[in-house]
Amino acid sequence: MYVRFDAENREGKVLLHWLSELEERDKGGRAELRRAASIQQALMCPAFHRLRRRLEALSPEWADYLQAPYRQDRLAAACALMVHVRSPGAHDLPHAMSQRAPGDERNRVSELRFRRLLDAPDDEALFSGLRRAMPMISDQVDPLKVAEAMLHWGDRLKREWAYAYAWPDKKQA
Repeated sequence: MYVRFDAENREGKVLLHWLSELEERDKGGRAELRRAASIQQALMCPAFHRLRRRLEALSPEWADYLQAPYRQDRLAAACALMVHVRSPGAHDLPHAMSQRAPGDERNRVSELRFRRLLDAPDDEALFSGLRRAMPMISDQVDPLKVAEAMLHWGDRLKREWAYAYAWPDKKQA
């Protein structure tokens, strides 16, 4: 099952509704997820489990998909990252990371930091790197794209990110 989150599909609607509930009625749950410094800490947040149960209730396919512990870990990581998005933008992560602030010549996320994300040896390292990058891009990124990236992280997505990132031009000496 390849998961796509879109504002128009039921999975995307569930995610967006969950995020708006956190913002409007469960600021404590949102804060708990924002403070999660590891995937393990995110797994212990009741707000994450509410979303997991809602997704599992969508269909038997979702229930089966989320049976794998590593997928639950990735969903928990996605939850802890999505709550850092304050005013959602339209970009996926590599595009948001390579946006430039007005008048700035450097990408929001440096080439070195981006390379480290692509070289992350495991989900925990990826989560940690993305968590540190979120304050730099939180007004540029689509939270649904954050969730997709965490759930589908692997060689294929790394390659897509490497093509999508706006690598800075190096000056010739």
